[in-house]
Amino acid sequence: MQSGGAELNLGCPDGFRAGAVAVPDWWPVLAPDVTVDQLDAGERCEELLRETVEALRPVPAWQEAVPRAGVRLAAPGRRGPEVLWYVTRGRDLLTVVSPGRRAELAGTVERLWRRRGWTITSLNAGRDRPGVAATTRDGSQLVLCFGEFGEIRVTASLLGVARSERVPELPGAGEPDPAPLPYVHCAYWSALV
Repeated sequence: MQSGGAELNLGCPDGFRAGAVAVPDWWPVLAPDVTVDQLDAGERCEELLRETVEALRPVPAWQEAVPRAGVRLAAPGRRGPEVLWYVTRGRDLLTVVSPGRRAELAGTVERLWRRRGWTITSLNAGRDRPGVAATTRDGSQLVLCFGEFGEIRVTASLLGVARSERVPELPGAGEPDPAPLPYVHCAYWSALV
């Protein structure tokens, strides 16, 4: 278990291969009486990811990232519960997105999240490694970011969920996993523009 939830690597300022970062300032501390079952939280994360990936046209090839569920300590200096349960689900995009199309992909995701009324909490408009993060009305966290070598991961996380005995132990859950290098070529997303 890591202090401060660094295992989520939500900001992705240095890509997926650079290691964990500290908890961003925008990370909320939910009230201690929030008790959403982990299974329900996982389904909510899957729904958010499905909406996001299906909004991209053409829809890129993707695979599920290793799901995570566990406990993290509250960030130092934060008021609220000492221990927080979290659930994280992700999608690794396997389609090669050329540097000329990366900002377009991130912009499409940002516009979708804004249309949904979600709060954009972080935005990186860099050409090579753009990214965006948002918070939904129910407190879910979403992040899209590019890695150093063109890896792309979209994650959805929910904090403050109750531990559920219905969720089996997941192999590798909680272990950092790098996003795979994309290898599927697409006439649109992979085009050099």
